[in-house]
Amino acid sequence: MDKVIKKKEKEVINPDEKTEKVLPEEKNEKMKEEHKEIQKEEKVEAKEILGEVNIVPEVIATIISRTVIGIEGVAGLATHSKGGIGTLLGTKELEKGIKVDLRENKEVSTIISVILEYGSVIIQVANEIQKKVKQELETKTGLKVTGVNINIQGVHIEEKNQ
Repeated sequence: MDKVIKKKEKEVINPDEKTEKVLPEEKNEKMKEEHKEIQKEEKVEAKEILGEVNIVPEVIATIISRTVIGIEGVAGLATHSKGGIGTLLGTKELEKGIKVDLRENKEVSTIISVILEYGSVIIQVANEIQKKVKQELETKTGLKVTGVNINIQGVHIEEKNQ
């Protein structure tokens, strides 16, 4: 005797007072979806309850300076200079070569003054700086980067000792 297994149907009453037939599997899926929605709402509420995170421009400048110094072709950061050659900055004052514009809507733009190594391809190094700075800032701060402007303030020529 072959047994035939039929899916059981249950009647569920909607708020509209209509009766519909729902299979147990469908009910289970519906409950899972409702649970996911509740979890999403709880996460949003948790963010609101915990408070704000404020990042000062100096922190952003530090992230930028550490990122830029590690890029091949960059000799260092420079002082901001209009129309003249910038001065190479020491490791304790790197942030002076960076201007940060941090807006209330969680957007940031920056101007970075650099001195490049002689022989490096300027446009390639500048593009690499822009790409890496944007990536690091967005990853580490969650801010939206709207601009990474590069000022090439000079070229460093390594002196050979004779």
